[in-house]
Amino acid sequence: MNFAFMLPVMMLTFGCTFLVVSRFGSREAGLWAAGFLSAAVAFSVPMFFAWLPIPVQALSADALFLSAFFFYSGALLKRFRQPSRMVLRLGVCAVIYAALAYSVLVLESLPAELLISDIACSALLIFAIGSSLGSARRTIDRILLGVASLIVVEAIVRNVILLVIFSPGGDLESFGTSTYAFVMQAGASVIALLFALSALAATTLDTVERYRDAAESDSLTGLLNRRGFEETTSRLRARGALKGAILLCDIDHFKRINDTFGHAAGDSVIAGLAELLKARLPEGAFAARFGGEEFVAFLPGAALADGGKVANAIRLAFSAAGQPDIAGVGKITASFGVACVASSDVSLTETIGRADAALYAAKDAGRNRVMLEGTPAQEAPAIHVAS
Repeated sequence: MNFAFMLPVMMLTFGCTFLVVSRFGSREAGLWAAGFLSAAVAFSVPMFFAWLPIPVQALSADALFLSAFFFYSGALLKRFRQPSRMVLRLGVCAVIYAALAYSVLVLESLPAELLISDIACSALLIFAIGSSLGSARRTIDRILLGVASLIVVEAIVRNVILLVIFSPGGDLESFGTSTYAFVMQAGASVIALLFALSALAATTLDTVERYRDAAESDSLTGLLNRRGFEETTSRLRARGALKGAILLCDIDHFKRINDTFGHAAGDSVIAGLAELLKARLPEGAFAARFGGEEFVAFLPGAALADGGKVANAIRLAFSAAGQPDIAGVGKITASFGVACVASSDVSLTETIGRADAALYAAKDAGRNRVMLEGTPAQEAPAIHVAS
């Protein structure tokens, strides 16, 4: 098999693929693209630049391989949100390249050149892997670091074999037809493919998740939107974990705020209530903006009384919060309706419907209160909220 031809084509393909992914806003993908494109050109040097003097070929390929692993390590550090250590990595590359030039131009030793190049490339990966290990939470991230580690192991094994069986005076032509060269190219092809696939899978999943989050989030508040809420509760239902309380909330007299002070002031009030929901909801609970000034929250495992207590705490904190951007409007309040998921509910829509009825009862009773589902709805006991 002609690995010498396959490697640059494979690297070029992945480099171009990462370039496409980078257009969707992934800076990490741009680094992967630069790495794989550098490697593609490096592997192409013996085929397309054979007319150049051997030392020029060697030093050109060495510079490109160093660049490839510089970008690979940068991509890993970027992925796991670690400091890039740009100056340190560039310094290492400069020192190593000087050593490579010495081995090619002075020592004229191919084994020394290969050994130094592999040590440098492995060191760049080892630094990135070591810096990132504690941040690998997802399976795909652990696979990516595992394959990167495999590259390092393969380089060590190859160089042990090189030192044992390759003669110090070996030249490029005899090396190209040696069993060692075939094994090196075969191993590099398989591991490079795994490395590229795992990096591509990781960055593509990130891109998909980022767009999914954007599609399921409300841009003003950062809470879920209606679609995001429905998707999240659907996943809970699939796990049999859709048990708890629903809180439905509506800002009182919101139209008056918009009409008197403008939509920017109204957005400020909405954002303020959203921040309170994020801060006051218990662990595991989540909230969504259903549209306009209406919010819904789900409290997994909560009983009706517990939902009433949480809603009252948020209500009191919201009414006590000042609104510096809309002076003179007076106290801004919100009303809440609370219902619990019943075993007879075919969907969460039924629970939300009962919470909505309780919310209307709160409005009818004078607003700025929490009503619990029932016939008739009952007001939740008042509580004192910490300032």
